[in-house]
Amino acid sequence: MCQTQVISRHIGRIGRVSFDRRMRIASPLFVEKRGELTRLLNEIDKLCDRLHDEFPTITEDDYRIFGPELKIVISTLKALRQDSLMRKELKAYNDRMRQQIVDLEELDHDIKAFRVNAPKNKELQTTMAMLSGLDFTKLPK
Repeated sequence: MCQTQVISRHIGRIGRVSFDRRMRIASPLFVEKRGELTRLLNEIDKLCDRLHDEFPTITEDDYRIFGPELKIVISTLKALRQDSLMRKELKAYNDRMRQQIVDLEELDHDIKAFRVNAPKNKELQTTMAMLSGLDFTKLPK
């Protein structure tokens, strides 16, 4: 079992921080909050790294705990990016944020497909068992 509670807390903290940043960016009083945005983006990088590291051990129960929070973080980040597109001074952050959103969406999809749904798919399990029994060293070159 993966470190579900740690991942869940991490996702929750990022969700709160990203929502807070979105509100600040939307405010006309937003001045020079680039350092806060940089810290948020660094936290998202750490979350992506943790999800990559824990991927082999994530179970359906784990995903049931942090999956909904991950979806909220992704949607909040999308909104934050949309808001930051309107601020010229934040243009440098948009590409990095876009890539992080793509990474989180891909991780979410892969977890659902390979860690949650694949173990339930009997046909896929049968195919994988057949493939693991093949000896590929005897194939013609």
